[in-house]
Amino acid sequence: MKLSGVMTIIIFISILSGCAAPPDKVDPAVMEALETGDFRYLNLQGLNFADTNFDGTNWTNANATGSDLSGSDFALADFTNADLSETNMDEGFFLGSNFYYANLAYSRISYSNFFFSSLTYANLSNAVAFESDFESANLGNAEMKGGNFRDSNFKDSNLHLIKASDADFGGAVFDGSNMTYADLNFTDLTGASFQGVFLQFADLTGAIVDGADFSGAQWYYTVCPNGTNSGEVGSCF
Repeated sequence: MKLSGVMTIIIFISILSGCAAPPDKVDPAVMEALETGDFRYLNLQGLNFADTNFDGTNWTNANATGSDLSGSDFALADFTNADLSETNMDEGFFLGSNFYYANLAYSRISYSNFFFSSLTYANLSNAVAFESDFESANLGNAEMKGGNFRDSNFKDSNLHLIKASDADFGGAVFDGSNMTYADLNFTDLTGASFQGVFLQFADLTGAIVDGADFSGAQWYYTVCPNGTNSGEVGSCF
């Protein structure tokens, strides 16, 4: 990827506005990355990249802790092993992006689009991600403890083996998703939709399920909110 000269100048000004360092202290490698789209292994802490097009760029192993990436486009971007903790990614567009083993703990990713993205083994603990779209995304083995995912869309997504205890999924839609072996201990599932969801071996101990819709859900040795087990042929409701 190569950004235009005008765009580079705009981003350069944006970087300086979000960074305490004077112009001569801005890492030349960052400026080169803005030209090439290759941000691998760079230190991007605290920089301002808001409202920018980064489609197809590579952020593998980059450290963007505390940066502002809000309102930016990252379609097909690669964030493998990137540190995005405490980052503002609100209203971001991450269509088909790769977050394999990425750290998004305590990040802000509300009103964002992760359609068809891969977040396998990603750390989303304590992330604030209400009203975001994770439809058809792969979140297998993701860490989601304590996160706020209210009113988000997880339709037809893979949530196999997620660890989401104490998370808030109130009003979220999981229809058609795979939630086998999911850890949903003490989660808030108020008003959430689980139509046709696979919940085999999932653990819902202590979950709040007021108004939740489990019609057509698949049960098999699922631990129910009251601590009982559905067994081979039973259900929790």
